[in-house]
Amino acid sequence: MATTVDTSTNCVVTSSTRTTKWATVRAAHRVRLCYHDEAYRQRTEERTKSLIADASSSTSSSTSALLAKKALKYRKVYDRMTAVDVKDPNFDVFEFLGVDWHKASSMKTSGHV
Repeated sequence: MATTVDTSTNCVVTSSTRTTKWATVRAAHRVRLCYHDEAYRQRTEERTKSLIADASSSTSSSTSALLAKKALKYRKVYDRMTAVDVKDPNFDVFEFLGVDWHKASSMKTSGHV
């Protein structure tokens, strides 16, 4: 696992391979997102899972599903979706997409410039 530190945000960025029961899933690149609000991270996860599920459905023809398919194809993610069950409750959508969440510690301003 490769690890680097972003000194501007004190976030650790990692790149790794994860083996699941479906396939070895590794995003082309990893992104570390820092957050303060846990509710925000959970809402983002729910919306992303819903969008991925819509895009993987062969019967869905809504505008959002079609846009999701197009975006996933452009990002070369759509073809990897055949190797995983996106409806499985254990499916980690952010691991699949190459996103690592990091809860940032609250930064207090010191008054020094």
